Amino acid sequence: MTRVALIAPLLVLVGLASAQARTLAGVDLPDSVVVDGSTLVLNGMGLRQASIFHVKAYVGGLYLEQPTTDGRTVIDSGQPKRVTMEFLRDIDRDQLASGWADELKKVGSEMGGETPEGGIAQFTSMIPDVKKGDTMSFTSRPGAGIEVAKNNQVRGTVPGDDFARTLFTLWFGPKPGDENLKRGMLGK
Repeated sequence: MTRVALIAPLLVLVGLASAQARTLAGVDLPDSVVVDGSTLVLNGMGLRQASIFHVKAYVGGLYLEQPTTDGRTVIDSGQPKRVTMEFLRDIDRDQLASGWADELKKVGSEMGGETPEGGIAQFTSMIPDVKKGDTMSFTSRPGAGIEVAKNNQVRGTVPGDDFARTLFTLWFGPKPGDENLKRGMLGK
Protein backbone atom coordinates (compact mmCIF):
# COMPACT_ATOMS: atom_id res chain seq x y z
CA MET A 1 0.00 0.00 0.00
CA THR A 2 1.32 3.45 -0.88
CA ARG A 3 1.69 6.34 1.52
CA VAL A 4 -1.05 8.22 -0.32
CA ALA A 5 -3.44 5.30 0.19
CA LEU A 6 -2.67 5.33 3.92
CA ILE A 7 -2.87 9.09 4.37
CA ALA A 8 -6.07 9.69 2.34
CA PRO A 9 -8.43 8.06 4.91
CA LEU A 10 -6.79 10.06 7.71
CA LEU A 11 -7.36 13.31 5.81
CA VAL A 12 -11.01 12.39 5.33
CA LEU A 13 -11.36 11.77 9.09
CA VAL A 14 -9.69 15.11 9.90
CA GLY A 15 -12.07 16.84 7.48
CA LEU A 16 -15.06 15.17 9.12
CA ALA A 17 -13.89 16.17 12.58
CA SER A 18 -13.62 19.79 11.43
CA ALA A 19 -17.10 19.71 9.92
CA GLN A 20 -18.58 18.24 13.08
CA ALA A 21 -17.13 21.08 15.13
CA ARG A 22 -19.53 23.45 13.32
CA THR A 23 -22.63 21.26 13.64
CA LEU A 24 -24.65 20.47 16.75
CA ALA A 25 -28.16 19.01 17.03
CA GLY A 26 -28.59 19.45 13.27
CA VAL A 27 -27.63 23.14 13.37
CA ASP A 28 -24.76 24.45 11.25
CA LEU A 29 -23.10 27.71 12.25
CA PRO A 30 -20.50 29.48 10.12
CA ASP A 31 -16.84 29.32 11.17
CA SER A 32 -16.68 33.11 11.34
CA VAL A 33 -18.72 36.31 11.16
CA VAL A 34 -17.65 39.88 10.45
CA VAL A 35 -18.61 42.61 12.92
CA ASP A 36 -17.64 46.19 12.08
CA GLY A 37 -14.80 44.96 9.88
CA SER A 38 -13.42 42.54 12.50
CA THR A 39 -13.55 38.81 11.91
CA LEU A 40 -14.92 36.88 14.86
CA VAL A 41 -14.34 33.12 14.88
CA LEU A 42 -16.64 30.44 16.21
CA ASN A 43 -15.25 29.66 19.66
CA GLY A 44 -17.69 26.82 20.37
CA MET A 45 -21.30 25.62 20.25
CA GLY A 46 -23.61 24.43 22.99
CA LEU A 47 -27.14 23.11 23.41
CA ARG A 48 -29.62 24.93 25.68
CA GLN A 49 -32.05 22.59 27.32
CA ALA A 50 -34.98 24.04 29.22
CA SER A 51 -37.14 22.76 32.06
CA ILE A 52 -36.78 19.63 34.13
CA PHE A 53 -37.66 17.62 31.01
CA HIS A 54 -34.50 18.83 29.19
CA VAL A 55 -36.45 20.12 26.19
CA LYS A 56 -34.03 21.25 23.47
CA ALA A 57 -34.56 25.01 23.11
CA TYR A 58 -31.69 26.28 20.93
CA VAL A 59 -28.11 25.83 19.83
CA GLY A 60 -25.87 28.70 20.83
CA GLY A 61 -22.57 29.69 19.27
CA LEU A 62 -19.99 32.10 20.70
CA TYR A 63 -17.94 34.25 18.30
CA LEU A 64 -14.77 36.03 19.47
CA GLU A 65 -11.73 37.75 17.94
CA GLN A 66 -9.48 35.93 20.41
CA PRO A 67 -10.76 32.39 21.19
CA THR A 68 -10.76 31.30 24.83
CA THR A 69 -12.04 28.52 27.07
CA ASP A 70 -12.36 30.87 30.06
CA GLY A 71 -15.77 32.38 30.84
CA ARG A 72 -14.29 35.26 32.86
CA THR A 73 -12.17 36.24 29.84
CA VAL A 74 -15.29 36.32 27.65
CA ILE A 75 -17.13 38.53 30.16
CA ASP A 76 -14.24 40.91 30.88
CA SER A 77 -12.66 41.24 27.44
CA GLY A 78 -13.00 44.50 25.57
CA GLN A 79 -13.25 42.73 22.24
CA PRO A 80 -16.41 42.60 20.12
CA LYS A 81 -18.25 39.33 20.67
CA ARG A 82 -21.46 37.67 19.60
CA VAL A 83 -23.72 34.89 20.76
CA THR A 84 -25.85 33.45 17.98
CA MET A 85 -28.77 31.14 18.68
CA GLU A 86 -30.73 28.92 16.33
CA PHE A 87 -34.00 27.80 17.85
CA LEU A 88 -35.00 24.16 17.82
CA ARG A 89 -38.64 24.81 18.71
CA ASP A 90 -41.22 27.60 18.75
CA ILE A 91 -41.07 29.83 21.84
CA ASP A 92 -43.36 32.77 22.44
CA ARG A 93 -42.02 36.20 23.19
CA ASP A 94 -43.52 36.37 26.70
CA GLN A 95 -41.80 33.16 27.77
CA LEU A 96 -38.42 34.24 26.36
CA ALA A 97 -38.60 37.82 27.63
CA SER A 98 -39.74 36.95 31.16
CA GLY A 99 -37.11 34.21 31.49
CA TRP A 100 -34.31 36.55 30.41
CA ALA A 101 -35.61 39.41 32.60
CA ASP A 102 -35.63 37.17 35.69
CA GLU A 103 -32.13 35.87 34.99
CA LEU A 104 -30.73 39.34 34.24
CA LYS A 105 -32.06 40.65 37.57
CA LYS A 106 -30.60 37.66 39.40
CA VAL A 107 -27.20 37.95 37.72
CA GLY A 108 -27.10 41.71 38.29
CA SER A 109 -27.66 41.31 42.01
CA GLU A 110 -25.08 38.47 42.21
CA MET A 111 -22.54 40.77 40.52
CA GLY A 112 -22.86 43.14 43.47
CA GLY A 113 -25.05 45.66 41.73
CA GLU A 114 -28.33 45.79 39.98
CA THR A 115 -29.02 45.69 36.31
CA PRO A 116 -31.01 48.84 35.56
CA GLU A 117 -34.69 48.07 35.03
CA GLY A 118 -34.62 50.37 32.00
CA GLY A 119 -31.94 48.24 30.34
CA ILE A 120 -33.85 45.04 31.03
CA ALA A 121 -37.11 46.56 29.77
CA GLN A 122 -35.39 47.83 26.63
CA PHE A 123 -33.76 44.44 26.05
CA THR A 124 -36.94 42.41 26.58
CA SER A 125 -38.92 44.77 24.31
CA MET A 126 -36.66 43.58 21.45
CA ILE A 127 -37.35 39.89 22.08
CA PRO A 128 -39.84 38.50 19.54
CA ASP A 129 -41.72 35.24 19.16
CA VAL A 130 -39.40 32.68 17.58
CA LYS A 131 -40.17 29.71 15.41
CA LYS A 132 -38.10 26.59 14.89
CA GLY A 133 -35.18 27.55 12.62
CA ASP A 134 -35.20 31.25 13.54
CA THR A 135 -31.92 32.81 14.66
CA MET A 136 -31.18 35.51 17.15
CA SER A 137 -27.86 37.19 17.73
CA PHE A 138 -26.57 39.35 20.55
CA THR A 139 -23.53 41.37 19.51
CA SER A 140 -21.48 43.21 22.11
CA ARG A 141 -19.64 46.25 20.81
CA PRO A 142 -17.42 47.81 23.49
CA GLY A 143 -18.63 51.30 24.28
CA ALA A 144 -21.86 50.83 22.32
CA GLY A 145 -23.74 48.03 24.09
CA ILE A 146 -25.65 44.96 22.92
CA GLU A 147 -27.21 44.79 19.46
CA VAL A 148 -30.17 42.40 19.24
CA ALA A 149 -31.08 40.85 15.87
CA LYS A 150 -33.55 38.23 14.66
CA ASN A 151 -32.86 36.44 11.38
CA ASN A 152 -30.12 39.01 10.63
CA GLN A 153 -32.55 41.95 11.04
CA VAL A 154 -31.41 44.36 13.75
CA ARG A 155 -34.13 45.02 16.33
CA GLY A 156 -32.21 47.57 18.37
CA THR A 157 -29.33 48.20 20.76
CA VAL A 158 -29.23 48.33 24.55
CA PRO A 159 -26.50 50.88 25.37
CA GLY A 160 -23.81 50.31 27.94
CA ASP A 161 -20.95 48.01 28.69
CA ASP A 162 -22.47 47.18 32.10
CA PHE A 163 -25.56 45.67 30.49
CA ALA A 164 -23.35 43.73 28.05
CA ARG A 165 -21.29 42.33 30.96
CA THR A 166 -24.47 41.26 32.75
CA LEU A 167 -25.85 39.54 29.65
CA PHE A 168 -22.60 37.67 28.97
CA THR A 169 -22.38 36.74 32.68
CA LEU A 170 -25.78 35.10 32.25
CA TRP A 171 -24.16 32.65 29.80
CA PHE A 172 -20.52 32.52 30.95
CA GLY A 173 -20.52 33.42 34.64
CA PRO A 174 -20.08 31.08 37.62
CA LYS A 175 -23.83 30.26 37.72
CA PRO A 176 -24.98 30.06 34.10
CA GLY A 177 -28.54 29.21 33.13
CA ASP A 178 -27.24 26.01 31.50
CA GLU A 179 -23.79 24.64 32.35
CA ASN A 180 -23.69 22.43 29.23
CA LEU A 181 -24.45 25.42 27.00
CA LYS A 182 -21.64 27.36 28.66
CA ARG A 183 -19.12 24.52 28.28
CA GLY A 184 -20.05 24.01 24.65
CA MET A 185 -19.76 27.68 23.70
CA LEU A 186 -16.41 27.83 25.51
CA GLY A 187 -15.20 24.94 23.36
CA LYS A 188 -14.84 22.51 26.26
